[in-house]
Amino acid sequence: MLKLNDVNITFNKGTVNERKALCEMNLHINKGDFVTVIGSNGAGKSTLMNAVCGSYEVDSGHILLAGKDVTRLREHQRAKYIGRLFQDPLKGTAPNMTIEENLGLAYGRGKKRTLAFGISKRDINVFREKLASLGLGLEDRMKTPVGLLSGGQRQALTLMMATIVTPSLLLLDEHTAALDPKTAGKVLEITNRIVKENNITTLMITHNIQNALEYGNRTLVLSQGKLLMDIEGERRENMTTEDLMKLYADSTDDVMSDKMILKS
Repeated sequence: MLKLNDVNITFNKGTVNERKALCEMNLHINKGDFVTVIGSNGAGKSTLMNAVCGSYEVDSGHILLAGKDVTRLREHQRAKYIGRLFQDPLKGTAPNMTIEENLGLAYGRGKKRTLAFGISKRDINVFREKLASLGLGLEDRMKTPVGLLSGGQRQALTLMMATIVTPSLLLLDEHTAALDPKTAGKVLEITNRIVKENNITTLMITHNIQNALEYGNRTLVLSQGKLLMDIEGERRENMTTEDLMKLYADSTDDVMSDKMILKS
């Protein structure tokens, strides 16, 4: 589904501040994999996602998505294959448009665009059913401007928008980091359910080691732009947060932030 072959990205190339952001990154993610990604600040987590979605150009190497080489495709050309959520709940939605209108725009992703923008009764019924599944009561607020929603409601809506047309790949860039623990837990539960029900290939960056092991079927550990560990199967199932913290400490000089050590 997703392959990175010897991908390299350098920041500030040719200057005194030159830094390898990704170094010979090789990664193969199968269809339906739910992969969590952890690492310290500057490890290359967000750079990896930005490379995959086309926000950053690679210096060398190749990125393949669903068998297609997308390395030189621009970000907007890849957008029809990729759904993405950011840490900031304000990103990914149009605040002055209603819930219904935002979903209408998302529902048209990948379709031929026309000058007319309309939402049919059938579309509305689909939106209502999808929103009801979130358990947040948003199905009764479809005419509400998105800017009036709470951070958790907005992030749940953004998740729905990113997956209402099932993407080939879903990228979650610390999408619960700005939420309080209770709301973050709710959004993660919704995320897990949507990903499983639709068998969506997913990459999720998290600062929480417990969440990294609790969700998905693989955990990647990045350090200084390199893939340090790829943990899956029985080894991952039997691994505790303490095990992963020790393994991380023994494998790199990077310092774990307090956020990474969070267990709940």
